[in-house]
Amino acid sequence: MIELTFTLFERMNSFTQLSILVGSILLIWSLVHVGLVGFFSVIVVRNRLARSEKDTVTHRHLKASVLMSLRGCDPCLSRNLKSLLHQAYDDFEIIVVVDSRDDPAWDLTQQVKSAEDTADRLRIFELQNPSTTCSLKCSSLIQATQQISPDSDVVVLIDADVVPHTNWLHDALRPLSDPKIGVVTGNQWFSPHRPDRGSLLRSIWNSGAMVASALNSNPWAGTCAMRVADLKRSGLIEKWNSSVVDDGPIKVAFARIGLQVFFEPRLIMVNRDQCTAAFVGRYVTRMLTWSRIYEKTFANTVVHAVAMFALLVISLMTFLVALLLRDEFAALLVGASMFVSNLLMFVGFRSAEHAVSHAISPRRNENQLEPMTWLKATWVFLLLPICQLAHVFWTIKAVFARQASWRNITYRLDSQQRVKMVAYQPYKATPCTSSKSTRSI
Repeated sequence: MIELTFTLFERMNSFTQLSILVGSILLIWSLVHVGLVGFFSVIVVRNRLARSEKDTVTHRHLKASVLMSLRGCDPCLSRNLKSLLHQAYDDFEIIVVVDSRDDPAWDLTQQVKSAEDTADRLRIFELQNPSTTCSLKCSSLIQATQQISPDSDVVVLIDADVVPHTNWLHDALRPLSDPKIGVVTGNQWFSPHRPDRGSLLRSIWNSGAMVASALNSNPWAGTCAMRVADLKRSGLIEKWNSSVVDDGPIKVAFARIGLQVFFEPRLIMVNRDQCTAAFVGRYVTRMLTWSRIYEKTFANTVVHAVAMFALLVISLMTFLVALLLRDEFAALLVGASMFVSNLLMFVGFRSAEHAVSHAISPRRNENQLEPMTWLKATWVFLLLPICQLAHVFWTIKAVFARQASWRNITYRLDSQQRVKMVAYQPYKATPCTSSKSTRSI
């Protein structure tokens, strides 16, 4: 049987052999991706969820300080603050540093405090003397750490575009019962209400980024918990003085004191923001730029992006040449391989989505993922190869990026992780009257 197979292969023309080779590599490539998602879904998500259900250790006796930096109004800022104030946790405080009193987030935060803060947990500060050697967010967090109550045991970072569920604090602090764990983190899953192309494109890209981040234990400052004592001895606060992002230096800082970053599946947060395709390009480029500066695995990202782009282009060119040569067998082979490959990628996306849905299932309905309709599934299937091709361009832009714009502030990115804020202006915008006021970036 094997000899017959080799004989048939030898009788094929060289182009048909090339088509078989290209199609096989493409399918193997897709299967590897599906395998990684399967590992994430079963080993990382399901095993850790099962372990957490058996864990009876509680950290509800520890006092927690929740830190948040605000510049402009995120669409869900009001829901964020209200959800924080109604956590199923006894002893915690919320420290918010707002860019300026003219920032529309200042008035909204004050309004929520007046209406919802019956336990006087929320403390609001105006950013003072922002440093030019780090981002405004890092300046705000440095100032926030100076306001932590002396009796506080743990610190939890949260972003304004995160709407925490009722047990968010408990889920963030539970893994800290392990002395080897220094940082507990989650990630985000984009599940927009409307399946427009831009929002789905970001959701597709982020699904792969989330799996990679979880497997590499990369911290996400949108939800990130640590002990106060570890925060101080890690030198992270000093690192923030020269950092453009808050989560970039976390992993290295805690590794220096022998502590691990732990990904907690229950801390995957659902983001509903809509965005355009143009915004996705800017957003992804910025995320990859931060990865270039702070993550040792960025070289793998570049190799992966280039290899994926090359494989897709070679497959497409082989298919077109086969059509021109009227080689029906080669065209059918490569075309079928491209279709099945994309179908496997879709299966990978759905597997990751199912794992996320399982992780967040205990939450209330408003925190669940949007259903996968036929229309949405069709758009995801069509956008998958577009995202794969665009990824290499976003990656190349990130490789050569020497400045970044974030929340209407431009930062110059120098060598050795140094950053320079070009010009600071307090944020001014329309008052926060609706969810359309300012898109989260």
